[in-house]
Amino acid sequence: MKKTVWYNACVLTVDSTLPRAEALVTEGNRILFVGSSREALARGGAEAEPVDLSGRCVTPGFNDNHVHSVILGDQVDQPDLASLSAEEIVALLKERYPAPRRGEVIIGYDWDYPACPDPRKELLDQAFPDNPVILAQFGGHGMWLNSRALARLKISRDRPGPKTGVVLRDPTGEPTGVVREMGNNAILSRHFMRLFFRRSIREPRIRKALEIYRRFGITSVQDNIWFFPVLASLTRLRRRGELSARYSCWSYGELPWTVPLMRLASYDEHWVRRGPRKHFLDGSFSTRTAWLWEAYADDPANSGSGSPPERILPILRSLARRGTQGAFHAIGDRAVSSFLDAVERLRVEHPESRALRFRLEHAQLIRPQDVPRLREYGVLVAAQPSALTTPEKDIGLLGEERAQAAYPYRSLLDGGVHLSFGSDVPGEPTCDPILSIHMVANRKGPQRITPEEALRCYTLESAYAEFQEEHKGSLTPGKLADFVVLSQDITAVPPERIRETKVEMTIVDGRVIYDRTEEEAPTASGDARVQLPPV
Repeated sequence: MKKTVWYNACVLTVDSTLPRAEALVTEGNRILFVGSSREALARGGAEAEPVDLSGRCVTPGFNDNHVHSVILGDQVDQPDLASLSAEEIVALLKERYPAPRRGEVIIGYDWDYPACPDPRKELLDQAFPDNPVILAQFGGHGMWLNSRALARLKISRDRPGPKTGVVLRDPTGEPTGVVREMGNNAILSRHFMRLFFRRSIREPRIRKALEIYRRFGITSVQDNIWFFPVLASLTRLRRRGELSARYSCWSYGELPWTVPLMRLASYDEHWVRRGPRKHFLDGSFSTRTAWLWEAYADDPANSGSGSPPERILPILRSLARRGTQGAFHAIGDRAVSSFLDAVERLRVEHPESRALRFRLEHAQLIRPQDVPRLREYGVLVAAQPSALTTPEKDIGLLGEERAQAAYPYRSLLDGGVHLSFGSDVPGEPTCDPILSIHMVANRKGPQRITPEEALRCYTLESAYAEFQEEHKGSLTPGKLADFVVLSQDITAVPPERIRETKVEMTIVDGRVIYDRTEEEAPTASGDARVQLPPV
C-alpha cells in the first residue's frame, strides 16, 4: 500500500498520550506513525511520498454530529430568507419566481424573528394568488403560508386544520398564515417525498452537501437520512468512489413504517453505518415551543410543550430491547428533565441500557441539577454551537439570565458529560466547524470553553457519540487517515482570530479530497451571512 509522509506541520492529535507532533505517516487508509518530522521521514522510507506542509496545522477530520444532507442540498438552490423583512422576502420571491406555473408550490427557507416580526398570509397572497407558498422558519419548526397553502391544509377561520401543530390567529380568529410544529403536513411532505424518493432529485442534492462538507474539513457526518432510498444512494456513491464523507445513518421513530426498511440496508463498518433512531421531545426557542420550566420572557403565559416521561419510557424500552441507540431532540430544560426522569425509570428494568449511549440532541437549556444526572446515566449531549449566532434573539425569548446560562458547554464539560459538536444544517445557519469553534472560544460569560476543548468535541467526542472512537477522532497510529490541514494553529492564535483560519486540505481515507489551492472558497446556504457575536 502507498505510504505518504505529511511532515513539517503543527499536528494537534487530540490524543492525550501525544497531544502535539510534527508529522504523520499514512499507509493506505490508516495512520502508521505520529511523531517528529525526522522520525516520520525515516519511517516512511525511500518509497513514501513526502508532503511538506510548511508549518501549517493538522487536526483530525471534523465529525458533524447532526446534519440533514438531502435537505441541505435542496436549500442551496432555494431562496434563502435569513435576516430579511417580510417585504424583502416577498421581493426576493417575486424575483426568483417572476411567472410561476399555476399551482406550482413555492418553497423558501429560514425566515425568522426579529427581522420578520409579523408575517401575514395577505402579503404572500398579493404576490402569488395562484400558488401555494410555504416558507420554513429558521430551525424548521414553523412555517409562513399563504391562503392557497392554508386551504390545502384545511385551515381557515372556521376550520382548525390538522390535529397536530399550532395555528396562529389574530384577535378575530383569522389565521395569520404562521403555523408551528406542523412539519408532517400534506404540502411539505409531498415536497420532501420527492426529494427523498426520486433518485434524479436526491442524488444531486447529496453531492452538493458532500461538496460543502469537504470544503469545511468535515470527514464524517451523522445524518438524519430517515428514508431507505438515501441509503441506496450513499451505497451507490460509495461503490463509485464518490462518497467523500463517512455516514452514520439515522432512522426516524416518528414515522414507524420507515424503521423496518432501514434495517434491511447493506451497511459497512466505516462508510455507511447504521446510526440511532431519532425522536422529538419538544420544539424550538424561535417558535416558543421548546419545553421550559419557566415561561418565555416575551410570552409569560407560555412555557412550550413536550413529552412527559410516560410517553418517553415505552420508546426507551423498545430501544433497550433491540440494543439500539436513540437520539432525542430536546431543546428546553423541562424536556431534558423529562427525558432523564424516563431514563432513571428505565435503568431499573434495563441497567444494561447505559451502554447504548442515548443522545440528547441540542439540549440548549439544562438545569444545573440535571448535569450530574446526564453523567450518571451515561446520556450524551450532541450540541450545535452555530445556534450561538443570534444571542439577542435568545435574550428576547429567555431573558438575560437564562440566555447567559443557555448552551451550557462549560458546565457539561466540567460535569464530566460527553459533549459532541455539529451543526444541524440546514436547521442552523452554518456547518463550518471553524466558525463554531470561534464562537464557543470567544463567547462572553461563564459558559466559554477553550479551542482545545472545542476541537475535541468536534472530533473525538463526535466519534464517541457514534461508537467510533477506536477508529477515528484522533490522530493515533492504527486509526483511519481522516484529517484536515488548516492555515494556522487554532489553539495558538489569539481567540478572536480563529475565524480567519482556512481549511487548506481535507484528507479522507488517506486521499486528498479538497485542496484550497485548486478550488474556490466554500459557498453554502447561510454561511456567507453568518453574523458572529462581538468578541
